[in-house]
Amino acid sequence: MLFIILFAAVNVLITSSFRQKDDNSHNIEINRAKHLIIEYEKENGVAAENLSALVSFSMKSGGGESFEYIYSIVSAEAGGADKLINDNELLSEDEKTLYYKTESYIYRIDYRLTKGTRIEKLELKVRLIVNTVLGIALLIAVFTIIYYRRKLVRPFMRLAGLPEEIAKGGLVKDIPESQDKYFGKFTWGMNMLREQLEDTKAKNLQLERDKKVLLMSLSHDIKTPLNAISLYSKAISKGLYSGDKVISSAESIQDKVMEIEDYMKRIVNASNEDIIEFNVNMQDVYLNDLMERVSDYYNDKMKLKSVDFSIGSFSNKLIRTDPDRLVEVIQNIIENALKYGDGKKIWIDINEESSYLRIDIKNTGCTLAKHELANIFESFYRGTNTKKKEGSGLGLYICRRLMTLMDGEIHADIISGEGKDASDIMCITLELHS
Repeated sequence: MLFIILFAAVNVLITSSFRQKDDNSHNIEINRAKHLIIEYEKENGVAAENLSALVSFSMKSGGGESFEYIYSIVSAEAGGADKLINDNELLSEDEKTLYYKTESYIYRIDYRLTKGTRIEKLELKVRLIVNTVLGIALLIAVFTIIYYRRKLVRPFMRLAGLPEEIAKGGLVKDIPESQDKYFGKFTWGMNMLREQLEDTKAKNLQLERDKKVLLMSLSHDIKTPLNAISLYSKAISKGLYSGDKVISSAESIQDKVMEIEDYMKRIVNASNEDIIEFNVNMQDVYLNDLMERVSDYYNDKMKLKSVDFSIGSFSNKLIRTDPDRLVEVIQNIIENALKYGDGKKIWIDINEESSYLRIDIKNTGCTLAKHELANIFESFYRGTNTKKKEGSGLGLYICRRLMTLMDGEIHADIISGEGKDASDIMCITLELHS
């Protein structure tokens, strides 16, 4: 439909461009030539021999105008009309001839039309070329639409429901892989995602089973020493034991307590095992590239939140780290600053020491108590400043694990604000060893 409208509009435009107003400009020139012929004969007493003579006469008379449509004038005596006709050359379709007779002479005036066949032929040629180009463009467009519909739209429609299916837990069915250059890698990636989610789901189920087995086993194992402690304590309280028997019972109770403590250590050790698997890919990267990623991600976001955000000056040092993981660590810390700070100012200071690079991420409005600093990097720990804000307590734990794997360190400090109304400043420091 759009191409039909385009065809019509272009052809109308071509027609209007080539359509000249029939202003009879050639007739005006013919009338001017007739007037000059009469004046020429009156002044010179003879006929104007040709167009050049007539133009020269016009210039002497102050006219100074040439002729655009008249290209030849030939004169003869009144009885010599046959000679004019015989001398007449073969004219083209847009060239015309007329004869003008005065008292003593006759003139043949050759002229071109203001709107002639030549322009009409040019219009037809232009119309043919433009319509041919539009036709080819239409064919290309139709072919392109069919191609992309077959190569992109249809495959996409087949894959459109996959994210929802995976989100609902449909992880068993393989996604048919395609060799198509557009969706081959996508389907391969979706299959990897499905397999990873399926593997994660299986691991979670296994962890749940192990957790239940551990709890059942420990509850059963703890029950035995607890019963023994209960029996010994009842016997002693009722005076059933005396002398060495009391001492022996007390020692047995102590043994059972140590046995229970051993079970508790197992519980603590199990809870402290890594709950998330981490992988790092160490490589050489310029510090400027890392900071640009952080800056590009947060500049607009901070402006929308009206937060004063800045990154201090630094030299473009080459460091060895996992760039994606390090950016992840910095983003985790900044998100915490947005969540738990006062939203006024967040800034990054970068200092280069002889053996390491130190990145300080600071924010105003810290309300965390200093005695809690020792615990903030533990898994599932949430400080008293979190209040009702959502969170898992894993952010800083993940940061610590990643920094350790990247041969770096992370620690926190609270800097007292200067001034009467100044708030404390939270400072998270990352150290990357050279």
